[in-house]
Amino acid sequence: MISLRKQTMRNALLFIVTLFGATLCFGAEVYPNKPVRVVVGFSPGGFADLVARLISPQLGEQLGEPFVVDNRTGAAGTIATAIVAKSAPDGYTLLLAEPGLTINAALHKSLSYDVAKDFTRIVQIARVTDVLVVPPSLKVNTIKEFIALAQANPGKLNYGSGGTGSTLHLYAELFNRAAKVNTTHVPYKGAAGTVTALLGGQIQMSFAAIPSVLQHVNSGRLRALAVTTDGTRSPLMPDVPSMSEAGIAGMTIYGWEGFIGPAGLPKGVVNKLHSEVLKAMAVPSVKERLSQLAPNWWAAARKNFQPTYAANFSAGPRSSRRRVLRSNKHFVASHQEAKNRASCFDFCTPD
Repeated sequence: MISLRKQTMRNALLFIVTLFGATLCFGAEVYPNKPVRVVVGFSPGGFADLVARLISPQLGEQLGEPFVVDNRTGAAGTIATAIVAKSAPDGYTLLLAEPGLTINAALHKSLSYDVAKDFTRIVQIARVTDVLVVPPSLKVNTIKEFIALAQANPGKLNYGSGGTGSTLHLYAELFNRAAKVNTTHVPYKGAAGTVTALLGGQIQMSFAAIPSVLQHVNSGRLRALAVTTDGTRSPLMPDVPSMSEAGIAGMTIYGWEGFIGPAGLPKGVVNKLHSEVLKAMAVPSVKERLSQLAPNWWAAARKNFQPTYAANFSAGPRSSRRRVLRSNKHFVASHQEAKNRASCFDFCTPD
């Protein structure tokens, strides 16, 4: 009788343990089981925001939980990046990253996060071409005419960017160096603010992702002077020359977008997000819209997510960079330092 009772108790305990273990395993496999936050470091309307708002609803539909875009602007994207770096590694806080992620690491010594150590890379979504645009009121139609005007008025033409140290800031300063002109930097909290300032006549020039300004160029409210391709024209702006066509060397620049999360994301979550993003990008409506935003987009395997962080920028000492950033004069970025930091940020393949 006692033996039977003990056996019954052992069986009951075994059942409870087995059931509890199965529940844990099942719970671990269910991702997501609550809303996922997609942090964007720039204001609504910019290219990063457009990409996030295109992919997120489709991910929510596929996975059964909303992917909510959260714009946290300021400090050239470092505020948003710090939020994700410090978040729990559970897959519920992601960053829509762009080149500023690694550019900021090459510019600043005192960031609250380490680009090489504090993030899990998930998937690249797009590569995008930028374009130099001006308002029609400037009355220039070509790069050569703009350069002539800028050289005749040193320091009097203003350009906008998404913040000091942002990609658009660096692109414009690289152009200043290549074209031997001196234009003045006016930082905003995102690319959308730059476009608004262009349309309102507060600034006279800016670089921008083509999708961010395409409708304004097509309507005649802005004028495109040159795109930052490798000599081929953008399918979105076939009548606009490349920088090299326009006689400006060293201005082949591509932006990129991709999902990353905090360090330590579980492998299962990373792999699931990776595959679901690829699946989302294959949905016809999403694929068509991506093709409109960036004709040369691709869904890269993580091992190929190795963006050209700041390789187009010439070498120069860190002290010069800090001095230039303070004065908004010609920016000199360290080519070698950026390359060194970029090499620590290669995207690995899922095991």
